[in-house]
Order: sequence, then C-alpha cells, then structure tokens
Amino acid sequence: MRKLINSGLLMVIALLLTGCAENKAKLTITPYTMSEKELELMSKTDVEQIDFFYVNGSLEKGKDLRFSVEMYKNGELAGELLTTHSEIQTKFDDTLISFAIEKFEEDEQRFLKLVAGLPSGKATTYYANKMTASTSTSLIHEKIELELNKPVYLSVWAGTTKNELRVIGSENGEFPQGMDDKELAFLYKVVWTNDEMTE
Repeated sequence: MRKLINSGLLMVIALLLTGCAENKAKLTITPYTMSEKELELMSKTDVEQIDFFYVNGSLEKGKDLRFSVEMYKNGELAGELLTTHSEIQTKFDDTLISFAIEKFEEDEQRFLKLVAGLPSGKATTYYANKMTASTSTSLIHEKIELELNKPVYLSVWAGTTKNELRVIGSENGEFPQGMDDKELAFLYKVVWTNDEMTE
C-alpha cells in the first residue's frame, strides 16, 4: 500500500512539474495600437506602413523565436528575407517588435525599405518597387498564444501595377486569404521553434 501511495505522489509531483514547465514556456503576441499623436507623427514620415506588437513570455532551453519576411510574387512564395532569431534573449516582458515599409528613392529608382523590428534590434533590406498601388494591414487583432512550430503571420504589405487591389484578410495570425492574385507581397511572420530548426 505504501508503494502505491509513493507511486501516486511521484506521479502527482511529475504532473505538477510538467504543468509548471508548460506555463513557463507560454509565449503571447499582442497588437500595439498607436495613439492619435503617434499616428500623426508617423504621417509626417515616408513610412507607408508600420505595425507594432508586444511579445510576452519566456523561452525554455532548446527553443527559439524565428522571425522572417516571406516574399510572394503572383501568389507564389519567392523566398524569405530578413530571417533572424532571438537566441540571445529568452525572456520577453512587453517587448516591442514591428514591421515597417518605407518608400525610398535613389538615382531615379524607387525602392521599398523593409524594416523588421526585433527583440534585440532591427533588420533592414531594400527591394525594387515598380508597384503603383498598395495595401497593408496587421493580421492579428487580439492577444494570441504561440504554438510550437506553427507560424503566425503578423503583418502584410501587397502591391500591384494594375487598377484594382483586393484587401487581404486573416483569421488572427493564420496565412491570409486573398494572396493568390497579388503581384508582390511581403508577410512578416514569427515561429516558436526548436533551436536546431533555426540553423
């Protein structure tokens, strides 16, 4: 009987420890809404679009947050830009991340400046811009909890050289609908992943 009680106690302790580990590993992302003053300040810049988000939680050993921008051409994935991860940071307390698109001209050529604001800084790249119209939006509208190895799409920018451009929508971080007819699109995403997958 004593062995049965001891086994039961060990099982309860193991379950409690597992529950604590799961709680410790919880990661959430919440959209940050800019005030009217902040929006006014942004309107005085060449930034076409910017979305901010809070990251909260902590990473357990062997796990990481991987950030990247997926590029789509004519609805097809054409590569990833600004790929990075947060291996040097494991705790997040209202840590701001962001995605911005800025118009940029040099020697009569037009470019888009893509800026991914990361927990430890930012990553930037330029892309030739021949688009004549564009749309952009945040893809999450409330706090969401990350799931291991499931990408969360945070923000999107899409452009066209045609006269029409349909709005892009998402079910709070899911891959957005309406991507199939976009000439050029950039999706900012985050994945909570195993550390070895970030190599």
